[in-house]
Amino acid sequence: MRAAEYHTHVQAMLLAAGLGTRLRPLTDLRPKPIVPVANRPLAAFAMEHLARSGVHSVVANTHPQPEQVESALKAACPAGLDLRFSREKTLLGTGGGLRKASLSFDDPRAPVVVMNGDTLFAPDLRRACAEHLARGAVATMILRRTLHPERFGAIGLDGDGWVRSLLGVPGDADVRDSLMFTGVHILAPEAFSAMPETGCVIRTAYRHWVDTGAPVLGIIDNSRWADLGTVPDYHRLNLELASGLFPWHGVESHDGCILPASVEPSANIRQSVVGANVSIGRGVALDRCVVWPGTKVTSAATNAVLTPKHRIEVGRDF
Repeated sequence: MRAAEYHTHVQAMLLAAGLGTRLRPLTDLRPKPIVPVANRPLAAFAMEHLARSGVHSVVANTHPQPEQVESALKAACPAGLDLRFSREKTLLGTGGGLRKASLSFDDPRAPVVVMNGDTLFAPDLRRACAEHLARGAVATMILRRTLHPERFGAIGLDGDGWVRSLLGVPGDADVRDSLMFTGVHILAPEAFSAMPETGCVIRTAYRHWVDTGAPVLGIIDNSRWADLGTVPDYHRLNLELASGLFPWHGVESHDGCILPASVEPSANIRQSVVGANVSIGRGVALDRCVVWPGTKVTSAATNAVLTPKHRIEVGRDF
């Protein structure tokens, strides 16, 4: 496939089957892919970026509460993007999830972009796909620089951009750069024969490729990246989106707030994200809060996440 054919042939896999245990108690109410961020489902950010990058079809794997996740993602799916689902009765891991989902891809000859549904990251997928195709890689990892790549499982590149070590192993003398894996990668059609029935794609397929010298490419993209691992992370990212510190296409804020049409801007609401169908008591002040849809707020809150069932104070970490 020529790089020029990218627009009509690249498809994607959206990883959306995780349990989100570190984000509890929020994920006790909604599975992580549809936890509201800036008043849209979390996984919608990845779908939007895929659509803007020219991808036309996406397969998303689901596991907890699949009906609820699939309904919410269908409603948030950008126009023109063909969205399908691969349900997992038991969690298969990233490798097993890819193996099962591959049966639903619409073109078995096309490369597949893999994106996590729980991160906000907008890499240059057009450039990455073009390099992946031009250099004949079985897989291409999108990487970024960070002060402590070993915290994320260091990926080692040689001087030509080929991956020579995973998770710091082996300690290859040819490694010239150590980076973190963003969770975004591109797989050639032949890559799926190496996928396990269950398990992690890095520790199985990628381990095999790197150990046997298969062509695994690394592309550095330092676009802003955020992972919603914990409730403080979740709170901070919502406020960064509202303030414009984390700009994202289509996210509109006013005076540092993201509010539904039903909530009038008010001096009592500062630097906050408020969802739909929220009831706020007369004179109640909100400062640096994230308020979920359907929440009834009867008393003032600062630096908190408010849901219909929770009031979680997260401290001043933003």
